[in-house]
Amino acid sequence: MDNTRRYKRYKLDFVEVNGQLTFATEVTLLDISMGGISLKADRRLNIGCKYVIKLEDKKKTIALKGEVAWSALSGTKMTPEGETIPLYTAGMKFIALSQEKSAELLDFVEHHRKEEVPPAADRRHNVRFLIGDPRKAILNYPSDYKVKVVSLSGMLIETSHALENESRIPMELSLHDESRISFVGRVVTCQMTGKNDKKQYDIGIEFIDVTDKDREVLASFIAYIAALEIE
Repeated sequence: MDNTRRYKRYKLDFVEVNGQLTFATEVTLLDISMGGISLKADRRLNIGCKYVIKLEDKKKTIALKGEVAWSALSGTKMTPEGETIPLYTAGMKFIALSQEKSAELLDFVEHHRKEEVPPAADRRHNVRFLIGDPRKAILNYPSDYKVKVVSLSGMLIETSHALENESRIPMELSLHDESRISFVGRVVTCQMTGKNDKKQYDIGIEFIDVTDKDREVLASFIAYIAALEIE
């Protein structure tokens, strides 16, 4: 991280700073309605959690917000490395649909529906349709991290997920005075620190795509940390 060494780095020994990064994973769509969607994923989606799902076709990509209504283990699959991983089926209800998003969703349903799903004795009120072809979608989900070292141009974080070098991840950082800044983080280094079933990773992040306002907030926080070191 030579480009970040222009700035002094501060260990956060006396202040706990946490943040969230957003992962993207591919999921398989099962059925869809104007009220929600069911899908299959290789990770558990927790009930009540909110995610952004991106539906893609030849014309455009539609980003919709959804909340998980139910989730269940539905099987397993074998990775190319020979590892067995669980598969989950989940149902999400769409939330905060604007008129524009509703129109885009209706167009997607009309173009990709296969047949109507027989109604079930549950609380669903929208007509559901099977997807014509097994279609993929992108699900964005948040993950927490802890900041160990910070500077004006980057930080060292600890998280339970490995990140690929040079990948760019949407991130948020919560500071000591409840300020929150958003940026894109470029992964510079990734090193496993945990062992056995409790894997942890130290990941070097470079700040990119930071607004002037958020950079000022970050500079103020760095000054606060520097003052603590002097005391």
